[in-house]
Amino acid sequence: MSKIVSGFSKLTKEQKIDWLAKNYFENQPEIIKTIKQYWNVDEKLQQLHDDFIENTISNFYMPYGVAPNFVINGREYVIPMVVEESSVVAAASLVGKFWSTRGGFKTQVISTTKIGQVHFIYAGNKNSLQDYFTKNKTELRSATASITKNMEKRGGGILDIELIDKTNQLDNYYQLHVTFETKDSMGANFINSCLEAIARKFQKDDIEIVMSILSNYVPECLVRAEVSCKVEELGGKNPEKFAQKFEQAVKIAEIEPYRAVTHNKGIMNGIDAVVLATGNDFRAIEAGAHAYASRNGKYSSLTHCEIKDGVFRFWIELPLALGTVGGLTALHPMAKLSLDMMQKPSARTLMQIIAAAGLAQNFGALRALTTKGIQHGHMKMHLMNILNQHHATEQEKEEVTHYFEGRTVSHSAVVEKLNSMRKPAINWVDFSDNIKIKESLSKLPAKAKPLFGKMKGQQMVEHLSTVTQIANGNWKVDSYVSEEKQARRRPYLNTDGELQVGFKAPFLSEDPTPLKFKSMDEAIEDLINQVNHFTKVFTEDKNRIVVHPFFGELDYDFWKKFQVKHFTHHFKQFGLV
Repeated sequence: MSKIVSGFSKLTKEQKIDWLAKNYFENQPEIIKTIKQYWNVDEKLQQLHDDFIENTISNFYMPYGVAPNFVINGREYVIPMVVEESSVVAAASLVGKFWSTRGGFKTQVISTTKIGQVHFIYAGNKNSLQDYFTKNKTELRSATASITKNMEKRGGGILDIELIDKTNQLDNYYQLHVTFETKDSMGANFINSCLEAIARKFQKDDIEIVMSILSNYVPECLVRAEVSCKVEELGGKNPEKFAQKFEQAVKIAEIEPYRAVTHNKGIMNGIDAVVLATGNDFRAIEAGAHAYASRNGKYSSLTHCEIKDGVFRFWIELPLALGTVGGLTALHPMAKLSLDMMQKPSARTLMQIIAAAGLAQNFGALRALTTKGIQHGHMKMHLMNILNQHHATEQEKEEVTHYFEGRTVSHSAVVEKLNSMRKPAINWVDFSDNIKIKESLSKLPAKAKPLFGKMKGQQMVEHLSTVTQIANGNWKVDSYVSEEKQARRRPYLNTDGELQVGFKAPFLSEDPTPLKFKSMDEAIEDLINQVNHFTKVFTEDKNRIVVHPFFGELDYDFWKKFQVKHFTHHFKQFGLV
């Protein structure tokens, strides 16, 4: 059955969801519930979001964070960031604070011009085309008068129109290359409207207009951000070594495209997050930045580093075509809030803030890479994502976070820790509770077969009694445990770990020893007597130390911990707990 639908855009939002659920989710009610769960409760606000694009059925949330402590050209900022990747906001915040005490970020806008082009085909005489263009250049500008009027009042408009010959690359291909200044507007709609007006005026029988469109490659809309300080002010154990490694890391990204792509991706982590938060077009920014990184014929780093005369300098230069008026920046409430948070910047100021964010992100990544490694900090931040993925409770999150404070985070390690915490609570056996011990063992046949191991029921009871005699001083075992082994083994008694199946002290024989008593009742009675004696001898001599054949010298507290583990182990052997 075909799933092709006609008139989908004319369906209501509810009808779109019903069609989707029926055709692609087999009418699963939880799918519809999930889609509607992300609707805004404010109907007017939801309608605003619905109108941003076509065929909307819900909202897709992204985390909105802030990076404080940025000082840019002597002014303090808190920078909003919309990003799904952990560690991005944390890194920006840390780096912002780091440089706030070292002079902050120094930024400048180099230029703000943007480009649009009318692409056309002309097979006639080149000189005739040049004459036609020259004669009509003023008319081409005039054709946009009604569009440029308001922009010109703000100091913007069309700066220049050039005829470009590209016939050496594509037969009969030319373009009108138009330079614009759009002030605080990103200007995409303005530029495209101007280009279409110019194309209509320029077109004639022997000129075929192919298309009219702005370019997202804006190498003349440049901003620069820089940080610098004396090398010794970088801090750490060896600031000179750090500065050298940092510089080398940047130089590698300058000459190695494989590294440069990842290097620049890290820069865009910071840039895109602020671009998104302000309702600007992050895809255009990405495309323009990567094109700029390739402007010399080879993909290279957008940042650069220099150590000269004992001063560390790190800077970025890239194109950023941004707007603070018009488009989504004027419609999306959170975009407006972001701009207010940054003290209502002009487009030029926003360029500088975003460049600083990109430079900060790159500094944070390179500092991690050249010191502890990128995964150390990244996985710490990723920890919460792993915990949420496995539906950890708040108590589990707190315990796991504390556990990994001094450990390396990995997905498998976190899952292993969670699983260990979620194991059913161990039903530890209280070996000193004579009544319960007797009740449990009385149900056990003398020849009962174990779930693991070789001992039968009565042999196990006599074994517990025999081992207790070691602590009581009634059985001398010729064994020696080195201090090194004691130090390694004894701490285990303080844990919640159980004695593993197959655990056997070296002084025991491979096979069970012959029975000492004629009946199970006698064996149980002896065990109770040995446990009582155990308590008596240690109570009478509080400083008593007795060597355990595996764990070494144990006092009363350690012997009790061992007895609990030992009794529990063997009770489990016969399914008594």
